[in-house]
Amino acid sequence: MTEADIYLRLSALAGGKVFPYVAPQGTAAPWVIYLLPSSSSEDVFCGPAETVQTIQIDAWATSIDEARALREQVKEALFDLHPVGLNELNSYEFDTALYRATLEVLIWQ
Repeated sequence: MTEADIYLRLSALAGGKVFPYVAPQGTAAPWVIYLLPSSSSEDVFCGPAETVQTIQIDAWATSIDEARALREQVKEALFDLHPVGLNELNSYEFDTALYRATLEVLIWQ
């Protein structure tokens, strides 16, 4: 799993404002950023087995409702990857006055 694989699924969201790791300075909300912070492989007697990839997607918007709706679109866009261990977080950033709806998932390969 690479950033390009995730981008293909998310690129139509937020009016195309979808970026790996960080949004360019001056990007107007809403936008989506995604990152692949870690992966872990299972081992068996004959060598490596499956790999689990952690993916974090942050939907940024001017209202929490808009951020949550964008996060739901992200979940739909990732459906074909069969994500498990879904974790949802919400936050507010005072410096930018933006809301963030985060989705963390695990994808087995």
